[in-house]
Amino acid sequence: MIRTTVIALAIAASFAAPAHAQLSKLKGLVGGATATEASAAGAPDEAAQDALVRRFVASQSHSLAAQTSFAKAFGLAEQVQLLEAERQALSSGAVDVSKMKKSVSVSEAAQAAIDERVAAQPELSAESKQYYTEGLVSLIASAAEGQKLSGEASNFAGGMKNLGAAQMATLGRKLVAGAWVAKESPGYLKGLYDTSKSAMTFARASKIKVPGNADAMLDGLN
Repeated sequence: MIRTTVIALAIAASFAAPAHAQLSKLKGLVGGATATEASAAGAPDEAAQDALVRRFVASQSHSLAAQTSFAKAFGLAEQVQLLEAERQALSSGAVDVSKMKKSVSVSEAAQAAIDERVAAQPELSAESKQYYTEGLVSLIASAAEGQKLSGEASNFAGGMKNLGAAQMATLGRKLVAGAWVAKESPGYLKGLYDTSKSAMTFARASKIKVPGNADAMLDGLN
């Protein structure tokens, strides 16, 4: 019982004032709930956690697909293999914190390699431009899921912050995945916005067609 309570309180600590204040800023980022709305959120349960994790996985899967297309456009064969394997892993079986963390780690490494190629401003072939266009479409799909993730993560975080010690002792172990997604969402969404802006800037400079709804979608992330 003592161990359960300690774990539960550790999760609750991650939603203390500084983290919660950061989450409240999501309204400006992607139209999420205000701090007042988040603080009034009901206690989260496993159904809410499942929905939140599914939303994160949906956005992350589209993001991995986008990076796969970009990696193909730049001839990054190793990154293509890693990204495809990670996307497959996310869609196979239950998703836990370790699986989500790994997907983020692989994604960040791939993005660093993609950014390096973008900085070199290479001339792309017609086939590479097609891959890049496909990547932009997937990236916009990721942003669409990201907009929804914002409000859901904010509400979940507000609900976690309002749990009493007894509730945390009961629910803490069951809501670890949801707590992780809620805590990581602000940084994830900021990275998604920055990546999308950079990808579109390169596309326009390289005369690659940008999806018509791209700017409107990014406005929802800014």
